[in-house]
Order: sequence, then structure tokens, then C-alpha cells
Amino acid sequence: MFKNWFGKRAARAQWDTGLVWFRLRYLEPERPTRCINLLSRSPACGRVALYYRPGEAVSELYLGAPGTHVRLVQRMAADFGFSLKPMSPEVTMSPAARMTAVSDLPWDRAFVAHIANEFAFVCLVEDENKGGAYLPQPPSLEPGRGPATWRLSDNPLPGLVLKPTWNGGQPPAHLRATQPDPRCWLLGRSQSGSPLHVTGRINIYGRQEAVADWLVQQVTQMVTHNHTDLIVVDGAGDLVPNLKRKAAVTRLLGEQLTYVDIDSASLVGGFNPLALVPGETEAAQLQRWQNWFQGMHVHPQGLHLLTPAQQAGVGDIPALQKWLKQVERQEQSAAVASLRLALTRLTANRALREWVAWPTNPWSQVGAGVLLFACRAESWERRHLLRAVLLAAAGQREKKLVVHGFPWATFAIEDMRLCPALFISNGPPLAGAAALLVQSDPQMAAKVGQRYLSSDPRLVENMQLLQRGEGILVEAGSIVFTTWQGRLAGQEQVC
Repeated sequence: MFKNWFGKRAARAQWDTGLVWFRLRYLEPERPTRCINLLSRSPACGRVALYYRPGEAVSELYLGAPGTHVRLVQRMAADFGFSLKPMSPEVTMSPAARMTAVSDLPWDRAFVAHIANEFAFVCLVEDENKGGAYLPQPPSLEPGRGPATWRLSDNPLPGLVLKPTWNGGQPPAHLRATQPDPRCWLLGRSQSGSPLHVTGRINIYGRQEAVADWLVQQVTQMVTHNHTDLIVVDGAGDLVPNLKRKAAVTRLLGEQLTYVDIDSASLVGGFNPLALVPGETEAAQLQRWQNWFQGMHVHPQGLHLLTPAQQAGVGDIPALQKWLKQVERQEQSAAVASLRLALTRLTANRALREWVAWPTNPWSQVGAGVLLFACRAESWERRHLLRAVLLAAAGQREKKLVVHGFPWATFAIEDMRLCPALFISNGPPLAGAAALLVQSDPQMAAKVGQRYLSSDPRLVENMQLLQRGEGILVEAGSIVFTTWQGRLAGQEQVC
């Protein structure tokens, strides 16, 4: 069987082109080695391929399996506890030429290997152009010989191992939280278990679910230790509802915490996007109105109507709609039409119309407490309602603001220019801001790694291996691992 297969170059080439490749990472070699051997038997795949590329900082190991057996391979990887990720399109696979039966894989050099019926056959990549057929008489045919002893590396290099490899360095003193500081953002713990914090502005990048998971833990801890001066705006709907399930948050509902979820079927309330916010002058309120409606492409003549509307005592959406009917009778229909069109679109959805019909002012309830606001940005009117919240929140410079799931491609970051303590997810880079990198897909990891990690192969690899609740903090040239997991016994939970 071996001799016939090795001798048929056409069949070999066809088999090679039908392979589906995966990046392979593992913790211990025994289980993936056992899995690959099982896959190499005739009742399973019959043959699988390995491709190894050593690197100075990060090595790479790929597993190739016939396309007809991909689901089996993925299921076995899950059962045997190792990682298979789709191979990046940028990786060029080296074709195998002459192969030699081996008992140990040559981990000091690049190679292509075929595992057939638990035996390993190897071609060194640098020898691929020397020609030659596959070994015609593999050692498996020798009488009395058992399966070959090949196995994956017992000491996998970075890139093969399924966990980040950190340098063990300590974070700078200004990042270590030795005592509570309400001006700071809590950011988990370092490798040594020291609580971390940062002041100012922060960008967080990663998969949306990983970002939401991080922020749930972060906001919960912040609220636990200081439930004042925090606003959380959730445009994805996967942050604020999960925060409400936390005991540290629910115990504050009422006077110390205001909860608004526009898309909640069980929550009844109102919201007034035109309401005066604490500390805001009437001039600042008028400017906020004009900025908001300008973003809805209201004609300048319609924007000018907001001044007399404010002077007439208008302070919410229903009152503005009634006032416009009076103005229209005064032969100002051209100015009214543009403003009315924006209001009509804003209230076209029944659920949203019911919220603004009861013009509750949540800002008057917040005071020095916490506001949690959720509205999924899945339509035009919801996106603009979110922007109304951001415009109001950005003017309260004494508060810390978390913005998650906002449609940054639709609205500019200039709305946030006055907010000194801002934490935004997957948004435009903030000038002078720290960056927190959490679990990402390969494409985002490469892009974010280029900007914040100088495309350092080891650090980009570590970012791709982050688990939920883990991150890489980049601040003023310092790169620090941080996590909410594995808090050390005998230490305070957070600062």
C-alpha cells in the first residue's frame, strides 16, 4: 500500500491540493500527538500533513487534513484539548518533494511531514527543489517493527504553545494601584498580582464579545468600590444588560444608579434627549441641540428655529413637535419642514416613540451616581438617540464615560473632545490615550499589533492567545499583561 501510494505522483499531487490547513497550538504534546496518529489511520483520514516553520521569536506549526474530513478533525481537536485555527492567507505552503521516514521530527529546521498510519515521513523545506520520489520502502514494512515513535515537541517554542509567553517584567509604579483613586480606571491585575489603574483616555480593541466581557468585569469592580461619576453608554446591547445581573450593580438601583435600556421589553420609562443636564448653561444646551439636529442633516433654517423654541420654554420632543405646529401657521413652513422630518424619522419606531413621549430626565437622577444607558444602534433613529446621550455625557467633564458598541463609522469622535476621562471600544484612536488589547481575531490582531506593538511577533502572538478577561495594556511605551482572572489568595480583590 505504501509503495503504491508513494509511487503515484498524480495521486500525491491531488491529495496535496485537497488539504485544508490549520494553525496548530497545544499545551502538552501527548494528546495532540495521539489525535494525529488516530487521524492518520485508514478508518479516519488515512494521512495528515504537518508543516513547521521555525522563527527567531515565534515559530509556526500547521496541520493539513483532507477537506472531506475537516469536521472530524475539528471535533477531535476539541475533544483532545488543543487549538486549530484557520491558516492565514498570507502563509505560503511549501510543497513536499523527497520524503524520508523518521522516528523524530526535526524541530530545528523547517519541514513538511506526512503522518500515515502513525508513521512519520519528512521532507526538509530547503531540500524541496532537489527532486526525488517518496521513500519507496518505508520502515513500517520491516518485519516485527511497531509504530514509529515520533511526537510533537515536548518543549514547544512560542508560536506552538497554547498560552502567552510573558517576560515577567513588573509594571511601572504609576500603573500599580496601591490605594483607591476615584479618578482612575481599574484595569485588573499584573502578572505578579498587583492591581493596575490608569488615568485619562483609553482605547480598547478586540472581538466585541471579548470587549464586552472585559468591560462587564471592569465596570462591576469600579461600581463596587466607587459608585459615583460614571456613565456607561452601550450601543451593542451586550454590556449594560449583563451589568444589571451583577449583584454589585443591582443593589445600587434607585438613588445611586440610574438604569435605562431602550430595547428592554420589561422596562417601562421615558427619556428626554433635550433635557438640561447638571451644570449645563442654557447657551450650552442650545449648542448641544443644534449639534444634534445638525447631525440629522436638518437645514440651517431649521436649526435657527431651536433658539426661539428654547426661549418659548420647549424642553422635550413632544413639546417641540407641538411648538412647530404653531410656527408653521406663521408662514415658516420651509424652516419647519426640515426639523419636522428629523423628528418624524426619530419617532417613527413605536417603541422609541413611547420612550420620548414620556420625557423623563435621567440626568436629574444621576447626580454624583452612575448612569447605565443601553440602546442597540441597529437603525437610524437609535444611532441618533445614542449620539444625543453622548453629547450630553461629554459635557459633564467631572464624570468618567464608557462608550461601547457605538457606530463610529457614522459619527465623528469630535463629539467626545471635551471628555477627559473616556473609555471607548473599537473606536478611532484617541490622542495621547492608553490602549487595552483583548482577545482578537487574526486580522484585527495584525492591524492593532502594527499600531500599538510595532508588529512584534511575540507580542502579536500573545494577543491572539488571550483568554476572556485578559488583556495587554499599552501606556506611554510600557506594555503590561493584565487580567481579571486568577486573583491571588490573601490579596485584596482590587484596589
